[in-house]
Parts: sequence; structure tokens; C-alpha cells
Amino acid sequence: MLDKNALQQLRQLKTHIIDTKDQGEGEVRGSQRRFGFVRLDDKRDVFLAPDDMQRVFPGDRVKITVHTDDKGKFKAELEKLIDSPLDCFTGRYVVRGQGHFVEPDLPRFNKLLFIPPSQRKKCAEGDLLYCQVAQHPFKDGKSQVKVLENIGSPDQPGIEGKYTQRKFKLPRDWPASAGITEDVYLNDREDLRELPFVTIDAAETRDLDDALWAQSNDKGWLLKVAVADPGAVIAPGSPIDLAAKLRASSVYLPGFNQPMMPNSVSQGACSLLANEDRPAIVCTMQISTDGAISDVQFSEALIHSQGKLSYNDVHADIHGEMDLALPSLKDLYTASQALNKYRREHHIVMPEQADFHFQLNEQRKIEAIVKVERNDAHRLVEECMLAANRSAAEWLGDDPALFVSHAGLREDRLDNVRKVMAKELPELGDCDISTLAGYKALIKACDTSSSSLPLRSTFARMLQPGTISAEAAPHFGLGLERYTTFTSPLRKYSDLIVQRCIRAKLRGETIQRPDEDTATALQDAIRNGRQASNQMEQWLQYQYLATNTSDTVYPARIAHVNGGGFTVELEDLGINGFVEARTIPEKLSFDADTLRLYNDHNSYQLEQKVNVKVSELDDFQRKLMFILA
Repeated sequence: MLDKNALQQLRQLKTHIIDTKDQGEGEVRGSQRRFGFVRLDDKRDVFLAPDDMQRVFPGDRVKITVHTDDKGKFKAELEKLIDSPLDCFTGRYVVRGQGHFVEPDLPRFNKLLFIPPSQRKKCAEGDLLYCQVAQHPFKDGKSQVKVLENIGSPDQPGIEGKYTQRKFKLPRDWPASAGITEDVYLNDREDLRELPFVTIDAAETRDLDDALWAQSNDKGWLLKVAVADPGAVIAPGSPIDLAAKLRASSVYLPGFNQPMMPNSVSQGACSLLANEDRPAIVCTMQISTDGAISDVQFSEALIHSQGKLSYNDVHADIHGEMDLALPSLKDLYTASQALNKYRREHHIVMPEQADFHFQLNEQRKIEAIVKVERNDAHRLVEECMLAANRSAAEWLGDDPALFVSHAGLREDRLDNVRKVMAKELPELGDCDISTLAGYKALIKACDTSSSSLPLRSTFARMLQPGTISAEAAPHFGLGLERYTTFTSPLRKYSDLIVQRCIRAKLRGETIQRPDEDTATALQDAIRNGRQASNQMEQWLQYQYLATNTSDTVYPARIAHVNGGGFTVELEDLGINGFVEARTIPEKLSFDADTLRLYNDHNSYQLEQKVNVKVSELDDFQRKLMFILA
């Protein structure tokens, strides 16, 4: 037997071995293949072999021992499962021989999960499922799931919308007491029903947030933007208010929409419908002949829209192709031109992008994709909305509200931008592009540069995303010191909050400043809705593309470039897919500064026109690969 000293020495040796091991905790990350990685808290990426990858899910938090081979490469040995956030998910029913599985619809998740016989119910191969993890594979590499719902078969009309709603957990039901109250501010409203306000939107739109009126005067134009006032009939904390807050925004899916508020409110009681009295928050601005904004005032008002106009009709009226007999349209157009001119001189105007309209058939599949170019009516409305929102941010000052900010270029890409500037824009010298003034100077230099590189598009791929915050901060994308939005309160809950803040200031009431947790939750919900919309559009687009022959050639432009290849957008359809660099003869080098792939014979960069053909397409997995034609 070992004496006490020997036992103590063994314990100390065991402790020493454990202490000297290179161990750490991190998150499992999948790849396009069977292996994966663990991103440790110290930022190291450690290789996870296929056999070990079978024991974990992407997103799992694990403890590992790090081994280093003779070439200095890290390899992970799994020690402990700390947390597994994967619970419920959607996927596709798959049969492999005698085995029945679900193929999870999750990013970089390359494994099938076993469905035991008791859970198969009446599912058929290809059915779309909503499942829950019943057994984690960490112990023995074997996982099991429970089928919570058979969403439907892939050929069921409208299945894409039903599936997307379930995948992104978009709420569809309203509380039983989702009613509205009487307008509690009616007696104090300014009566503007005699002013000929009009709404300008798509012909099919019913949730009308804003109405416009302008009149020329000796200083330029008096512009009034009237915004629907749902806060007058929806009390904070009421069932309908909490339901709208949970949704955060309306989500527009092809043939399948989720409104932020019930249609009875967003398309009825609070919509600024023509020939109806409606409560509104009105922003009044004096627009000078050079487009500057002054004398900003806000009021609670009662308005009576005198026309629901479409973009196409207003554009035709502006250019003398139609007479809508509304004199204010001419003043609205000339005022919007002055506003745009001022923004181009003093702020930043973002490049325009075409919209793509889906025409659906009875099966709710795309029958045709129509490219819709923006016209002068779209620009008119955009300038008026921007003017009202800019004015709201300035008028609110440091009072409680939510703001929209944009922090400019990503910090990790500043050096890339400076290298390009030194070569292509040497006149900027020591311009500090991390400041708003410096960024504005950079963009204006791009717009006037004679460089052969698409500078503005290149820098746009290096920007941070915009955010909603409780504190005012610069909006680099618009070139503004501060910015907010209040003009879409029927569609965006953050706008409803800002509108309530405006009312509180008008009435001299105190209002609790929205906190960052609220701003973050709204941002996350809006992002979730946007992802839902994008993924369903991709699904339908890829189905539509699959109806064409594999030899069909599509004109496209390069929309993004990385070391592995480039994303292209089909010019006539707006569909995005990827061209792998390895499919192009002769190896390509990647320039991370200019986002360009090149060799001695060819070069591929942003905005370049190319012709492509489909090489691989999976509409469910939203995988679309092109090759150059």
C-alpha cells in the first residue's frame, strides 16, 4: 500500500498535469464540411475533428484541451459540455435507408438528427418539421429529436410563408382584448382638416403612415408632414401595445405579411385614409430656397387626407403626363428638390437601388419578377420623411427618445481604407476618417474621384451596421450629427416610442428615458424580421430560377468580393448567388484593401459586369452557386 506521502505526491502530480494542460472554454463553430472549430475565449480557433464534431452542435459552449502538432496547429480534445442553447428548430424530413432523420435548417449545421419511430407519426420524406432536441449527442455521438409539428409538405400552397413564420417565431395571434380606446387628446388638437393633405404610396398600400402638404411662400416653402398617431388610441402597457412591442415592426413577406398592429388599426382606425378624419402628429418646417430647414414646430392635429395617390400617378403629374388637380404636388416636388440639393452639399445622399416586385401565382410561387426603378415621386416622399425625421432629432435635443445612429467604418478596416486613400485620394492627406467630418470628406472625394476603382462601393462594404440607441450619436451614413425616425409608427415600434416622446415634450410631461435594453430588444426583433423576409424571398427566388434551363445566361454585377470568390446580383431579377474563385482558371489573389480578385489575365472587382450560369441550386438550403459564362 502507498503511504500518505506517496498519495500526496500523486495528488500533487495529478494537479500539476491538469494545471499545465492547455485548456480553455469556447463556442463550437461549424463549417461547410464535417469538421468544425472551437472559438476559445482568448480568440484562438481550434480544429475539431469530424468524430468530435458529431458529439456537439454549432453554438454549444464546451471545455477543451488544446493539443499542438509538430506544425504548430491546434487540435481540440473535448472535455466537457458547458451549455447547449439549441432547443427548438425547423428542418426537413429525410430518409436514409432504414433511418429517419431531420435535416436541421441551421447555419453551418452539417448533420442529420435521428427521429425515433415513436416520433415519426405520419411524416413523409421532404415534409417540413418543427422539432425539439430530446437527446444531446455529447455522451455517445447519438442524438434524438422530438417532432413538435409537421408544418406541411413542400408542394403545399403557401408553405414557404407558414414555414418562415414558424422558423423565425413570428407571432401571428393577437390578444383577445386587442381593442383601442377613444382619442384621449381629441379636444386639444389643432384642426388642419381644411389643408389638402395627400398620401403618396404604392397603389396597394393600406397602412398609410404619413400625409404631405406644401405651399410656396416668400422664403421658399412651408412643408407639413402629418404622421398617423396610434399613440392617441393605444395606451402604453395595454395588450395591443405589448403585442406591437413584441413584434417590433411589420414584416412584409411575399404573399404573407405580419403587421405590427392588427389590420383593424394599421389599415383602418389609425391609417391616414382618404376622406377620413384622423389624428396625427404634424411636423411643420420652413424650407428655404437652398433647402435649409428652419422654424421647426410639432403639433397634435386632426387632418383629413384629400387623396390616396400612387407613386406612378404622382410622377406622371409632376412631368405633365397626368393632371391630378392638386396644386400642392408642384410645391412638394420643388421643395423636395431643394432638400435633396442641400443634402448633397452638406450631408450624404445614399446611392439609389432598384426594387424587385414579385408576381405570385395561385400556388404562391413567383410567376414573374418585375424590376421597379425609383422615380421622382419616390424621391419626393423620401426627402419629406428625411426632413421630418432630421427635424425631430434636432427638436428633441437631449430629451428622452430613441435615436438611430451609424458609427461609420469598422475599426478593423480603417487601415485598409487609409491604404486606398493614400494611393487613390492623396489630396485627403491626414483626414481623420473615424470622425463624421472626415467620413463626409471621404465620401465626397469618392464622388468626384477619377479613380478606376469603385471607391464608394468598396468603402460601403467596410461599414458598421446602423443601430437604435437611447442616446443621440452621429449617423455617418446620412452625414448627420443626430437622427431619429417617427414617421412609421404603424409599422415600427421604435417610431411609436419617439412619437410618444414628442407628445410628452409638447405637453411638458415627464417621460422615462428608454433604456438600452429596450433599444437592443427592438433592434434584435427588427433584425429577426428582416432575416425572415430575406430568407423567404431567397427561397421563392431560387424556386423561380430552377424553372429555367441550366444553360440560361444571366447578366449580373459583382456585389461583394472575398478571398473565396464573389457574390453577384442578377441585373434583371435581383437574385444573389456566389461564384467560387476555384471555378475560374488560374489561381486568383485577393486584395483586401480594394476588395478585388486578380491574376495576370483577369481581375474581378465590385460593380463589374459579368455573365453567369447556374452551377448548383438548392432552394430549401438557400444555396445558389454560379459559374462565369
